[in-house]
Amino acid sequence: MDYAKLCNALLDSNDKIRYVGVYNSFSGDVYEKMQNGTARHFDKDQTKKSMTQAIMRWKTRKQFSAEIGEPEYAMTRYEKVNRITMSCGKDGLLMFSTEVDVHLCDIIDDVTKMVKEHVGESDHEDGSRNIRS
Repeated sequence: MDYAKLCNALLDSNDKIRYVGVYNSFSGDVYEKMQNGTARHFDKDQTKKSMTQAIMRWKTRKQFSAEIGEPEYAMTRYEKVNRITMSCGKDGLLMFSTEVDVHLCDIIDDVTKMVKEHVGESDHEDGSRNIRS
């Protein structure tokens, strides 16, 4: 899956989306992008730590999938931003943040559709993966 393309598409879809990051659990790589003109709340180290914590929480949620189903997304509202985490294909975990003055249900629905479209596109690839050396 082209995570950079997905990050760009999500940011282009709504100017209230501040940040998009995807963690690839297969390679360990993180793809991220900020909305143009948006000031960061976290520096790079804080962003990495936040993503690591989100990954651990997501793994905890998945432990109960046999009983209650696969997690679809998790959302936390902070004073300054909303942060949403969801799966992104087989190997990805998507984390994005929005401004607080948005209707989150609409954005989450739109992002979910776009992720599914990008996952569908990647199904047509040859199945090869980059392996981190």
